[in-house]
Amino acid sequence: MARIYRTIESLKSLKYELESRGITRFKSVKEIKEFLKKIDSEKLKVLIDTKNELEQEYQNTCLRLKENTQQKVELSSLATEKIDRKITDLQSKIDLIQKKSSFSFLNKILSSIKLYNLKNQFIVFNDRKFKLLFKVVQPIAQKIKIDQRFLNEYENDKQLLIEKRAKLKIEELEYTKYVLEDCKNLISGAIGENLVVKEIKKLSDDFVLINDFKLDFYPPIFYKQQNERIYSIQIDHLLISKAGIFIIETKNWSKKSVNSISLRSPIEQIRRSNFALYIYISENITLHDHHWGEQKIPIRNLIVMINNKPKAQFKYVSIKLLNELNDFINYFDPILSENQLNKITSHLV
Repeated sequence: MARIYRTIESLKSLKYELESRGITRFKSVKEIKEFLKKIDSEKLKVLIDTKNELEQEYQNTCLRLKENTQQKVELSSLATEKIDRKITDLQSKIDLIQKKSSFSFLNKILSSIKLYNLKNQFIVFNDRKFKLLFKVVQPIAQKIKIDQRFLNEYENDKQLLIEKRAKLKIEELEYTKYVLEDCKNLISGAIGENLVVKEIKKLSDDFVLINDFKLDFYPPIFYKQQNERIYSIQIDHLLISKAGIFIIETKNWSKKSVNSISLRSPIEQIRRSNFALYIYISENITLHDHHWGEQKIPIRNLIVMINNKPKAQFKYVSIKLLNELNDFINYFDPILSENQLNKITSHLV
């Protein structure tokens, strides 16, 4: 299997774009494709799961309502008994004081004060009996009220309740779909580049693939053909082999896009990268192994089209479909040794 280094650029860009917009559920392009294919069934699953959850909640609420209603009756009964007992006790104390007669002036004063306090307590407990009862049962009464409201909503309009409960999840799915459709060019590019990597993996370990290969130039290189200075290059895939180096650009274009005159041709881009890479290798990698002198490292330009390619042929670049890729790469005879391959690899990786 070919040796693979680094993550493909479109995957990194896609991951960054999705995460910046709050979407982190996908671990691969395959998962994205599956999501877009099955979004309607995923929405249906949300509704079914919500329906099942509500049915279970309904059953649990019915049981809880029954238990809380019984508990409320018991709490009310105990509290009533306790308050009535307190009122009876106060009345007994009042009656006892009123029956007693004292000849001592001081005792009469004390008894009057005590009687006054007891009567006040009696009035408070008697007048506030229902407020005291309400305070005792209010927490559980609130729970009963909430449960009754839910049961009423469920029994009167179950479908509307399901839709309300599922609304947030459905909206999240719709938002995810919207973002993915907005990123369709990135997704298409990631799919194409991923397919190229999978295809090249089928080659032997004499091949080394560097994804998202980048070089920066300080000072910049002057590219006479386009009258520009090159400060950096970025290549989708750089394949190092014993037959030389392949600059590979991937395009996952539709037939309409291939024939469109508004889309920029990738040929000038790959030729520009070839020139810059040639300059870099000339200045940084030398192969003196051959007794005739320094060996040349061939650099070939290759554009891989996933499904559609133009019928015409072009100078300086080969254009192949995905299913033609490995046969084209293997067509070239090896001219570099294992040591030379490793030397180039260690410098470029």
